Amino acid sequence: MTPVPAPHRPPGAAPDAGGPPAGGVVVGVDLRGIQAYVYSGRRILDAVGRAALVAELTDTSDAEHGIADLVPPGCVVLRDAGGALTAVFPDAAAARLFTARYTRRLRDRAGDLTPVVAHVPYGAAEAEGPGAPTAGGPVAGVDAALAVLPERLREARRHMSALHTPAHGYGITAVCSVSGGPAETVDSSRAQDDHPDVHERVTADVARARGIGRRWHRAHSADWLAGAATATGAPALALPMEVDRLGRDHGEVSRIAVVHIDVNGLGILLGSYRERAGDPRVPGSGAIAQRLLSGHIAGLTEGLARVLVRAVAATVRAEPGRAPVIPGAGAARPVTLHHVPPGPVRIPVRPVVVAGDDLTVLCDARLALSLVRYALDWLDADPERVGDPRDPRVALHRALAGAHGGPTGAGRTVRRPDGGAHTTFVPTVGAGIAVQPVGAPLSLGYDLCEAMCRRAKQHRVALAEADPGAPDEHAVAWTTRFDGVDRVLRRLDGARLAPVPRTGLPLTGTGFARFLDRYLSVSAPGSLLAEGDARRRSWLVSSLVPLLESGADPGPELARRARVTGGPVGLPLEWTPGELLDAVEVMDLYLDPGLASALDPHRPRPRGRAGSGGPRPPAPPGGART
Repeated sequence: MTPVPAPHRPPGAAPDAGGPPAGGVVVGVDLRGIQAYVYSGRRILDAVGRAALVAELTDTSDAEHGIADLVPPGCVVLRDAGGALTAVFPDAAAARLFTARYTRRLRDRAGDLTPVVAHVPYGAAEAEGPGAPTAGGPVAGVDAALAVLPERLREARRHMSALHTPAHGYGITAVCSVSGGPAETVDSSRAQDDHPDVHERVTADVARARGIGRRWHRAHSADWLAGAATATGAPALALPMEVDRLGRDHGEVSRIAVVHIDVNGLGILLGSYRERAGDPRVPGSGAIAQRLLSGHIAGLTEGLARVLVRAVAATVRAEPGRAPVIPGAGAARPVTLHHVPPGPVRIPVRPVVVAGDDLTVLCDARLALSLVRYALDWLDADPERVGDPRDPRVALHRALAGAHGGPTGAGRTVRRPDGGAHTTFVPTVGAGIAVQPVGAPLSLGYDLCEAMCRRAKQHRVALAEADPGAPDEHAVAWTTRFDGVDRVLRRLDGARLAPVPRTGLPLTGTGFARFLDRYLSVSAPGSLLAEGDARRRSWLVSSLVPLLESGADPGPELARRARVTGGPVGLPLEWTPGELLDAVEVMDLYLDPGLASALDPHRPRPRGRAGSGGPRPPAPPGGART
């Protein structure tokens, strides 16, 4: 059985016998509207700052920026990350006082976030007390309280009062350039509508989030890029805070990609670990073990963000007298990086860590598919080959392997390109990619990539239900259209269900790698990008694609093309109409910078000092942050 760590308590909390008290109140807090809040602006800085603010509003270990000062002595915190908080209080009075102070803090710092709170008393019947936020009597113990907490939160969500609705003022004379609400202050660091002499007018919470975003930006730049190597040259590197710094080529039609990566089956994973790692003799030990596992998962997310940044940095060529670029194989031209001497070179990728189990990355659209492939390869690395226990993949693998009775227990099997195989407990992920023009709202891109990620995860579940013996794999889907989530999903469903499928999406992780190698590799026989360019682009777009989209037989057109060219038509081996249409859609956007050769995904990558949310004070002895 996996050892269970001591429960985390804020500074000054009273010690106990090793778990929650015999009677008390479990308080659950869930913040609604996080994604809409984070991606409501058009600037990376706004998204980064709001994501950081959400993390700080549930961080009970940070006395300076978090909410450690709100947690009373005797409270046992079981979860405090990703916009969710679960804690055990000794009595109803302490629980009500915390709820009052916390919701007030939330309204002052982020009024657009809506807290959903549930109190579940356990033990003695009088633990509930008057004025509990949700109905329902006490339950037998803390484990039973934690089991019913999700239902109590759903019940509270169904009975939201009008007091939770933000009330904006009337007679607005100045409008916030981000939220559209009443402007309360001026951000002197930003110009309004490209007028350098007019500063942006924003609400106080926008200005506050930007300040936090700048702090997080400095911390992440210093940590993730510290000692990062480049292909040539040794320039100072930095992460972008503006969309225009994500590799935009001025004068060209520039597009960015929003990539969302989410762990598959997280609820089942945590629930199973809770049952296996908890000690039935110690109340609440399963929840405390979950907290430790959540910490490992958060470390995996942060580690992935860090390695993606460093992999892109490793491909940068900064030669004297020339603009720094990221070269690569493919139809897309090399990515020109933003650089104003003597300032730093800004690499065209910016992770936004919103919660402990998912990751959103903003990048130049030409790098999106390559980044996702590298991320899947990094997650599939053999933990025994990596070896370093400081690597988040190894730490998570060993924690889950210990709970399942050994390194080969219930882990998944990964087939390597060399024909070998290994077992890993690192979970699979769903990945969604949305391509949009520079300047489009980030909220639209996020909604689209999250919808693609959700559809990819549903595809994985459907495959598992159809064949229970099928290997557990990653899942990937993308879209280059940005005309709304509903229309994009309807179009995808129509293309998949057509008599002759017009898309191969979503793809499994293996299918995704095979798709890139078969259709977009410059060295694959018949690839659309063979010989370094799209030789058949005009014919593909004007003649073959309309036939495939209509579901007609492409045979006569292929025979005609063979007669005209005097030889067989060079198309990818074993091509299908759906996958060929998918490849044509992205072939002008695809650039392979050689991330795996620039930074081996199988090398150990210890976690940086920033963690998933910037520099933090050391955790209490025996505790683990999520």
